[in-house]
Amino acid sequence: MTIDRPIAIVLMIFAVIVLAFFFVVPEYNTFQSLRLELGQKNAEYNAEMDYYAAIAKVYDELQARKEDVAKIDDALPENPDLGPTIYYLQQTAKTNGLSIKNLFLSKSSGALNSDLKTSANVKNMVFSMSLSGSYTSLEGFMVSLEQSSRLFEISSISFGSQTKPPYDFNLQIKTFSY
Repeated sequence: MTIDRPIAIVLMIFAVIVLAFFFVVPEYNTFQSLRLELGQKNAEYNAEMDYYAAIAKVYDELQARKEDVAKIDDALPENPDLGPTIYYLQQTAKTNGLSIKNLFLSKSSGALNSDLKTSANVKNMVFSMSLSGSYTSLEGFMVSLEQSSRLFEISSISFGSQTKPPYDFNLQIKTFSY
């Protein structure tokens, strides 16, 4: 039995097509899916590298501005230590020629302060002070508080009714921490 040459060619082409369909096409599909997965992994890797590069850039900027960050930390300390704050107020008053009659913490809270646009985690402490001295001493004290690295806000000032020095002053001073 002899097979015609054209039929044999058609059968061979058909066999090659069937073999290609069953063996080559699945491997090609696997290759395509792996290639797509590689593209996704490369995109994730590039996104992570960009993210870490941005973090490194911000870190370098913070390191370059270390002095400024330290000033901010001084202005808004992490913990509201009363001792150093009270000591600073006493020394500043003494340096400016004022004598402190009373100094006490009138209230402390973590409430939002709309005047300074602070966030809810910033705590404010309010000190009430009774001072005695001259008007220029009070002015020097207020200038010293203003020039301090710590944030102080004088909420209220009331004056005594004396006609000659030393005058009595009552101040409410706010300070902040986080």
